[in-house]
Amino acid sequence: MRQARDALLAALDEVGPEQWERQIPYGSRTLHELLAHLAGADQAWALAAQGLLKGESESTKPPLTPEEAKAARVRAIDRGRSRPVAELREEMDRRRQLLLGLFDLLEPRHLALALRSYGDEHNSVRERIWLGYHDRLHAADVRRALRMDWHPPTLEFLPDLTPAVEALSPDETLYVIHSIDPTRWEMPSVLAGWSNRNLLAHIATGDWVLQGHLRHIIDTGTVAGWPDVDAGNAERIEERKFSTVSALVDEYLSMRHETMLLLSQLKPQQLKLSITLWWLPEGERERTVADYVLAFERHERNHRGQLRPAMRYATSLR
Repeated sequence: MRQARDALLAALDEVGPEQWERQIPYGSRTLHELLAHLAGADQAWALAAQGLLKGESESTKPPLTPEEAKAARVRAIDRGRSRPVAELREEMDRRRQLLLGLFDLLEPRHLALALRSYGDEHNSVRERIWLGYHDRLHAADVRRALRMDWHPPTLEFLPDLTPAVEALSPDETLYVIHSIDPTRWEMPSVLAGWSNRNLLAHIATGDWVLQGHLRHIIDTGTVAGWPDVDAGNAERIEERKFSTVSALVDEYLSMRHETMLLLSQLKPQQLKLSITLWWLPEGERERTVADYVLAFERHERNHRGQLRPAMRYATSLR
């Protein structure tokens, strides 16, 4: 955690006085808003740690529900918009020192407990206690904002697509990526023949088939045939065998943004078009474009799960 925090602090040190209002690419925050988020980010974990030390069980009522935690993050940003950078940096450092003090008091028996604030899955203290992912994630945000100009578009989606848009949020995948033990990227994954880096390259480019279908539908009003998916995936992985993890993450975010742009252009009648989902059992393959789009997130969810054994908390158990 300390190494990840040092990398975050180094990235923040690169931000000049006139750069705090720069937008973070593929998101909607400015760097100043990100700093406000970082200043209050340890509060939810501090509440959880205090509850664990008091012997309170989270099985019935967590200190914060996922919705309450999200609302707290919004409030922290709202409060921080008018506060000076130096003041936010001081608060960020102070809260982290307090949190580390609480962490030092936790015992091995606490690690197996569930933190319902993170939902019903992947919520153990053992997994969530390593907050280095959060610092890695936002250090990458800072570096991306300093090298790219970004003006967030306003996108509107058909109501039928709302579940798909929400499910395709990159947040959970970024959490897993930034939690990977760096020594594991070149090691074999649980998917035979693929390293963890291969999996990341596939996730980064995984929208290519969906995007091809969406472009054809938008341009012609008809559904195209399926490309050679296996060959296309293999080609994209081979082309990226020397790409860095940070470059693959940037490509992933860029690809997902392009998918959102395409989804925002779909018309109601286009969602009703018929498409053959060839991987389904016979008799169940004829579906609508809406069905295809709504089911697409399962692809990334499956591959994200295949990366999880390489997460730092998981490798520390071996």
